[in-house]
Amino acid sequence: MAGEAAAEPTPVKQTLRVAQLGSVKTVQVNASGASCRIGYITITRTSMCLDVAARVDLLLNGRPVGSASFEIKHSMGLKSSKLKWGESFTVGKATLVNASGIQVNVSVGAGRAVKTSVKYPQGSTLGPVRKGTVSYTATVKKKKTLTTPASYRFTFTKPGYTGGDITYASAKFRCDDTFWARNNRTRVKNPGCIFPGFAPTFALSHTDSKVKESAKHIADAQRAITGHPGASTPLHRITDKTTIDKHRTAMCGRIHAPSGKDCDEYPFAATKEGGNPRRGSTRIISASDNRTAGARLGGFYKSQRVLNGDAYYVHIK
Repeated sequence: MAGEAAAEPTPVKQTLRVAQLGSVKTVQVNASGASCRIGYITITRTSMCLDVAARVDLLLNGRPVGSASFEIKHSMGLKSSKLKWGESFTVGKATLVNASGIQVNVSVGAGRAVKTSVKYPQGSTLGPVRKGTVSYTATVKKKKTLTTPASYRFTFTKPGYTGGDITYASAKFRCDDTFWARNNRTRVKNPGCIFPGFAPTFALSHTDSKVKESAKHIADAQRAITGHPGASTPLHRITDKTTIDKHRTAMCGRIHAPSGKDCDEYPFAATKEGGNPRRGSTRIISASDNRTAGARLGGFYKSQRVLNGDAYYVHIK
């Protein structure tokens, strides 16, 4: 009717709804068996493979009118003797349903002590496979550790639409500069980084003449002790010298080894599980054999950056 106001048109609201599909689980694998699977973070001591599925829905006034489905894969390799490392990632080919023109931007952070640099075709259109890299540089003070994950943000935009993003994290990595001689003036291993969520394995062999007595003792002890410490359940390193000495005394203090022989204890004195005669084993073995095995264990701690409290396994071949 004359004089009546025209009805206001219903406003159109166009938005992007972005979601990671499913939860992500972390699993450990041997270096030879590393693989990527959707929904998993797969780690070794120095490598990570992360594969997530994602979806972008185009909404018109809250109702889906299109979608894009794709995977994002990451591969990170740490350096056990360096504080610089790299990562590659791929935004996979997307299945598009009325969803052309969605643009992607990527950012990666890891806290103030880790500098990151992302190379990616920022603003590229979702659809074809797109690859990128991340460079990391950590700063760790003397005798200190740094533990953090990388944090990923993928932002999606489309002209005329309110954008959206997804965020998720890598496995936690740890960098340290803790391997110094007792005088605190000589570094015995350069600083570096590992994934502490992976428990490495210390190995000795029955057929190695230099450590065969140690190997046999450990194998026998693992079979005899309930729970098979070091075999089916991990050991945990300790570094407090007073506690280590107490453990050694508890196991070997009343045993007098003849010349050229040592009292060997398992679990090792330098583990949380050591020092308990009711759940441990002692044996008189060659001093040379015992000390060679001990030196190799110390080398293992350094090469794998096994710190106080870290879990590890012992395997006798």
